[in-house]
Amino acid sequence: MKTCMAVSENKKEQLLQRFDFAKKQNLDLMEEIEQYARDHNAFDTPFMQGYTFKTGIQALQKERDVVFNDENRKVVLTVDEDSNELDYLITKIEDQINHYGEMKMGLNIYFKSIN
Repeated sequence: MKTCMAVSENKKEQLLQRFDFAKKQNLDLMEEIEQYARDHNAFDTPFMQGYTFKTGIQALQKERDVVFNDENRKVVLTVDEDSNELDYLITKIEDQINHYGEMKMGLNIYFKSIN
């Protein structure tokens, strides 16, 4: 039983680490996009996937407020170790982390490299 519990705690810890990392990545990316848009007066410039810099920043802010908030972090801390949702949540947060990486790469390749 101890072994099973240790595995569950590791998954729970992994989820918490991913949650905190994604929250920080969200904030860092939002600040970087906003700084670029401010420096280049590009808030209305198309950024990616139908978003302008302004609407991209707004989407990141909404995501931070709705998903990466203290209330949801408390839920992560109290999630049942035996819950099937643990793997699902880890996967969804990892998907978000990958998406942030794509956004950052797009910013660096398509905008920062030419300015």
